[in-house]
Amino acid sequence: MRPRLSGTNRTQLFFNYFMDCQTPQKPGGGRDQTWEVAERAVRGIVDLFEDKGLVHGLGLCSEPEVAARQAALFTEMEERGGWQAVHFQVRGYRPPGATEDYDWERPLSFYDYDEQREVLALAKDHWEQALGRRAEDYGACCLMANDWTMPILDELGYKQCYVTGPGRYNPSPKVGHFWWGAYPYSHHGSSKCRLVPGDLEIYNMVITTDPAVEQTGPESWRRVDYRPENEFDYERTRAIAGAWVEDMIRSDHPVLYLFAGTHNTWDVGDRSSPRRKALEIAIQASRDVADTLGLELIPASMADIHAEADRLNAF
Repeated sequence: MRPRLSGTNRTQLFFNYFMDCQTPQKPGGGRDQTWEVAERAVRGIVDLFEDKGLVHGLGLCSEPEVAARQAALFTEMEERGGWQAVHFQVRGYRPPGATEDYDWERPLSFYDYDEQREVLALAKDHWEQALGRRAEDYGACCLMANDWTMPILDELGYKQCYVTGPGRYNPSPKVGHFWWGAYPYSHHGSSKCRLVPGDLEIYNMVITTDPAVEQTGPESWRRVDYRPENEFDYERTRAIAGAWVEDMIRSDHPVLYLFAGTHNTWDVGDRSSPRRKALEIAIQASRDVADTLGLELIPASMADIHAEADRLNAF
């Protein structure tokens, strides 16, 4: 039988941006972060993306603890558009009714199937109960995951996620990045290996990065992204975004997209902040990349991109 190959979309560039909403004073959160800063960050980024006409592509990805503490805020923001997801950091997590935290130093990357499935199910239910809605999107804090993670997320009913970090490698027991050789762009997850596209329904987004891998320590490597915290100028941001899309085109990747993010650890509403300026630069650079390549920039959720991938019969 003649196989149906994957198609490609070469008229649109999907724009997807997220804010990881982390718990103050918990691993992954900002050193000086407070709940007040966390709220100003969310309000500030939603205001900005509304002003730029891109709010549909903006995701607020909250840890269960944050969703429970700021439920009214996330409900209000949902009404303004955008998408929402579970963001999860197992280190220091305490499920409702528990008397002890999960280990404050052990990343999810080192959890086996049974213990990982248990805590991910608890976190999903915690988030759903807090916000009164079904969780179908998941983001891994610090991109900590292993071969079990996407199969478990798929079993739990998640449809989209971002869990992989191609180019990241750090075997430290406190880090757990094992992404050397991972497929560099969005794809359906695999039930056999974290590094390759596969047979699962869940669709994994990959963050836009510089194609070059840089060594950050004796046994650690990464690809740099243009998160506002890096405070890159226009030239650096535009170069990363442009190289990313051009490489996807040369690789015949079915869906073209830009996927970047930030955290709720700084006041996005502060227009004088260097980070705010870097975020505005990222938005402008995205528009300019689309214009240069003759593409229409489309704000899109992870679910939108997943749907387009399935329409194209993408891997």
